[in-house]
Amino acid sequence: MKDGGIVTEISLEAIFDAENLQRAFESFEGKRDSCGADGVMVSDLPEYWNANQVVIKDTIYSGNYSPGIVKQREIVSKIGKHRIISQINTIDRFLLRAVAQVISGRLDSEFSEYSYAYRENKGTLAAAEHAAFCMQEGKRWSAELDIQHFFDCIPHDRLIKKLRRYVKDEKVMNLILSFLHCTIEDDYRISQKTLGIVQGSPLSPVLSNLYLNDLDQYMENKGYSFCRFGDNINTYTTSYEEAWQQLQEVKNYLEEKEELLINEGRTGVFKGINRRLLGFVFEEKSGKVVVKRAKNAEKTVFRGWYTTGIQKIDRNYHLINDGILTRQDYNILFENKERKKYIPVETMDSLYIYSNTIFTSEFFSFANKKGVNIAFFDKFGEKIGSFVPQNCRKNMKTQIKQMQIYQDTKERLAIARKLEIASIANLRANLRYYGRRKESQILTQAVEQMSDYVKKLNEAQDVNGLMLIEAQARQKYYQCFNEILDSQEFVFTKRTRRPPKDSLNSMISFGNTMLYQRIANEINRTSLDIRIGFVHAAGFRPESLNLDIADLFKPILVDRTIFTLINRKMIHAVDFVEVEQEGIFISGEGKTLFIREFERKLYQTILVEGQQKTYDYIIKREIQKIKKYVEQGEKYVPYKYI
Repeated sequence: MKDGGIVTEISLEAIFDAENLQRAFESFEGKRDSCGADGVMVSDLPEYWNANQVVIKDTIYSGNYSPGIVKQREIVSKIGKHRIISQINTIDRFLLRAVAQVISGRLDSEFSEYSYAYRENKGTLAAAEHAAFCMQEGKRWSAELDIQHFFDCIPHDRLIKKLRRYVKDEKVMNLILSFLHCTIEDDYRISQKTLGIVQGSPLSPVLSNLYLNDLDQYMENKGYSFCRFGDNINTYTTSYEEAWQQLQEVKNYLEEKEELLINEGRTGVFKGINRRLLGFVFEEKSGKVVVKRAKNAEKTVFRGWYTTGIQKIDRNYHLINDGILTRQDYNILFENKERKKYIPVETMDSLYIYSNTIFTSEFFSFANKKGVNIAFFDKFGEKIGSFVPQNCRKNMKTQIKQMQIYQDTKERLAIARKLEIASIANLRANLRYYGRRKESQILTQAVEQMSDYVKKLNEAQDVNGLMLIEAQARQKYYQCFNEILDSQEFVFTKRTRRPPKDSLNSMISFGNTMLYQRIANEINRTSLDIRIGFVHAAGFRPESLNLDIADLFKPILVDRTIFTLINRKMIHAVDFVEVEQEGIFISGEGKTLFIREFERKLYQTILVEGQQKTYDYIIKREIQKIKKYVEQGEKYVPYKYI
């Protein structure tokens, strides 16, 4: 029933009507048994509602109902498309369904007959059939528009005004507003929704149609032949010029009247025949335009990913978050929402992956054949695994000699002592460098203490004693960070790891892990066995030798990267994410900043034996020096920064 164009039947009584609630219960039939943050399973919903409905209704009638947290994540379909999935509490899904049924039932007659999404007796096939009808009438030119991030960008103030045209019951409005302004958890970040509607909410489809209903009326009043399915808008005309004019008019209306932007990459004027629409294609046969379902080429993928880009630095590629990786002819193909990037495998040595990534079935076979090293890191920057090609085979003679050195207590102690002395010498060089620049007495004293630790190393009787002294020196070194850093945002208290408890520690862990892997990749290209170190004990540890070598370069590469990022105010507290009881990790943006500066330092040139060399070269040379020591008995002198 309507009163002056205002629908009056939308009320809490209609929402809690027994028949409406039963329809809401039935909507869950056949759905996968799941739950939200509250832990209530779908299969337990009827029992939960019967036990709690009085309390729930009372809070809704009093205007005090508070929906649960909505957890969001992205998934990838079997054809490689990704979309947002919202994990909503089961009781909230039930209430949203009940509300949506009432609003849809009351507003459906208000919607345009050319709006085909989320409505009974409509759908993709009906939309495609109408498009074919328009083309059959001779309107072969189509203006195609796609709204950019439609659900996520609907302004709340404008949506609420549109809702109030039809919803006069303030109690219903309060309930809808509580869902509209719900709390979102996305990648451990908690926020209140102030823009857009929740993808996956039972209420969102009808709200999206309501928001664009004015656009539909505008196009009808202009006499357009059109069909709209959600954020996909297609108008049909007899000429290119007219289609272009309609495209501009619709675009201007959306931007000026509805505050929505167009996805330019999926917007344009095209001939309708042979175009794809909502999973259908159009062909002309015997003078008639026919609709055919399009065939999709399936991809084998895994689920759970986030959209981002790929960065190339030298012959190393970094995936900061994720995309899809597959083989494409003689290239590796990286795909995400924004673009595709083909990487000639000949230009790739290593691939660093810092989050979940989707791989097709052929990817690892291709990477193995082409000798690409792949390393995987968790959100805290800790290495969680690696892929080493089978062609990185070891020389048995080298492995035997390496193990003989490790088992020879005297010889192992001698080389371990050299490595530890060089490591502390490089810590001392860093302190001396910043001490001169800052004229700091604290740093000057720390330099002297490092010299004392070097003396103690020369007196140590075993490898464990060396490691204890080195740990004491490094602890003293870290305590000097606050003297080097010019920031109130980043203050060093103590070294924490697995997980790091503050932003500074998260950068130290992330940088160290990057350095470990960079060295590991180079070791794996030689006959050396990465499992057999000299300082760090061999055993169940999968990697040791790279840890020994990394200690030489941490102060120069990792720590100086951190000092530069902080002192030049390139990185800030907002570039870190705190996870309750799990520590702090660097965000995707923060990782990008860190990697760029780290790699810049890695390829800085310094004077080495009269020639300009990069630290990348020095690391490779260091590994070759150890290899010659193991295989040929050449004297080994570790790298020291002067």
